[in-house]
Amino acid sequence: MEKKQLYPEDLFNGYVGANVAYALQKIGLFDFLKSGCKVKVEELAIQTDCDYSRLVALLKVGHALGYIEKHKEGYVSITDMGETLIGQLGYFTWSVGGYGDLFRNLGNLATEGKEWSHLRDEGEVAIGADINNRSFMEHLLFDVLDDLNFTTIADLGCGNGGRLVSLCNRYPNIKGVGIDISKDAINLANKNVKKNSFEDRIEMICTNVLDVVKNNNHNETLKNVEIVSSFMMFHDLYNIPAVWDVIFERIRETFPNIKYLLVADTVRMPDNYIEVSNELPIFSLGFELLHSYMDVKLPTKEEYDKAFTNAGLSIESCIEFGTPQTYLYLLRF
Repeated sequence: MEKKQLYPEDLFNGYVGANVAYALQKIGLFDFLKSGCKVKVEELAIQTDCDYSRLVALLKVGHALGYIEKHKEGYVSITDMGETLIGQLGYFTWSVGGYGDLFRNLGNLATEGKEWSHLRDEGEVAIGADINNRSFMEHLLFDVLDDLNFTTIADLGCGNGGRLVSLCNRYPNIKGVGIDISKDAINLANKNVKKNSFEDRIEMICTNVLDVVKNNNHNETLKNVEIVSSFMMFHDLYNIPAVWDVIFERIRETFPNIKYLLVADTVRMPDNYIEVSNELPIFSLGFELLHSYMDVKLPTKEEYDKAFTNAGLSIESCIEFGTPQTYLYLLRF
């Protein structure tokens, strides 16, 4: 099978398009340009508070790439491909907004070995994750949780709190606690909680997850937790041997009433994945590249399966979770 190639012109135009996709999300264009509707560009400029000529330039690129359709008398609409883009905008918020500076500095980091963490916008990473969660992950999570009885859930690495908000909307009798080390993410989460009037049901804690599982009396709420969730963070714990060797025991101690552990993570592609499939999946290439720069080894699905089983956890279910090479585990303690 001939290996798929990306021509330089596609590579360059894809880079431009990724930045334009992020810009359209950032200005909120798709809050006003809805499916099946034609809207005048002048009206969109007013609604999005954009400079008219610059909005025209963004829409021109969107049209050239097949996401925006132009009509007579200055009207535009979304194409079918544009609808597909809307459903995957979180990837562009994550990559361009969250890791754009890091991507631009790959060469410098490779030759100079500089620290990379200041090049990440943790708030945008959290927003991108939330967009994707709402677009194509949330319904899969609901399918798993609908059959479970629980009153309190703790989300480790909660980001902007969007997942806990959606869970409290779905299940009116539950409470949640979100834990994240990022001040930017927790600030967004607290605003999200307040916006949805869940102050009495969702508590946010800005701290290192590792500190939580080392300190059993960190918070009284944790003692009532029946489900602990971790989304796109377990690979970090996997790379700290001193933590990974005891993490499940510590979780048991910190959450004495825990029944289930929910783990969602993107795993490493098989070594011959691209050659065999002859495709470049969205997200995986960038996710693996960045984590290589972070000196984080991504586990394979087989390695996760073995680790969970060896820890005495029962794998109740494991499903594909929206993003390529990403799985959602329901583990019973």
